[in-house]
Amino acid sequence: MGEPIVLILSADATVQPESIVERIRKHTNGQDRITLGDAPESIGFPYQIHTKYYDTQVVLCAHGSADLSTVPSAILKRTEGMLIYFDAKDRTFLERLPAYGAFVQQHEIEFGILLCSTLQESSAEGVTYAEAKSQCTVLDVIELEPSAEDEAEGREEVAGAVEATGVDELIQAMHNYIWSNVNIHRGSRNAAVPDGDGSALLPSANPGNDNGADGGGGGGEEEDDDGPITEEEERIIEAELNGFERLLTEVMNFQPNTSNWTRNERLMYAEELAEMFDEMFEEDDGVGHP
Repeated sequence: MGEPIVLILSADATVQPESIVERIRKHTNGQDRITLGDAPESIGFPYQIHTKYYDTQVVLCAHGSADLSTVPSAILKRTEGMLIYFDAKDRTFLERLPAYGAFVQQHEIEFGILLCSTLQESSAEGVTYAEAKSQCTVLDVIELEPSAEDEAEGREEVAGAVEATGVDELIQAMHNYIWSNVNIHRGSRNAAVPDGDGSALLPSANPGNDNGADGGGGGGEEEDDDGPITEEEERIIEAELNGFERLLTEVMNFQPNTSNWTRNERLMYAEELAEMFDEMFEEDDGVGHP
């Protein structure tokens, strides 16, 4: 099917979608261009995402028209994200905004963000944050050039980390999203091949046997005399498996459960889930080791 596409449109005639691509990739668009469609032109640019937890590559698709009906079906089938740039001083954009929201929902695009230079403080000056969100709750809003006051607020620590602003906030949002083709980092756990119920990811009830009867973990014949797993050990394994399944369920339901949350709330929740996974696997790695 190909790599996931992030569709980029501009409702501002003075800003080309390709300029948004350059700001995300932080370099000029060179030769790595992929023609995805014609009339209007749709140009794709590969974008590598590397985080602590996964690696992946998506295609940033600069579409030459803000008219949603011109997006080819072949592109829509691969679209997992959508960025819409608008002029925050143009209040007529609010009239078109519900259509963009409906489009995102219709095509089940979970990663959708409105982009602008700087939001206005009052409706007399243009589009405010409150107005944009009230017209379309399914799209977040990011200022690429926030005011000095907003940028100063962004530098304040949130939950122990400095909150990103501008294009860095957009990049952070893209890195926090779980794309369909992610390659999860598992480190030393690569050797573990989970069973159908995922039990291989859990601590062994007999850690000394993990390397086999003749393994180097201090096993041997003495380990073979341990006998069957006790009821207490079975209870512990079952509890760990249930906990792991509950955590997986939370991860799988992350998008629907947090669809109405703010970006910061989703980020903090995602970090909590990641820490829970880390703690679970650290306990696993530590079993049987002094």
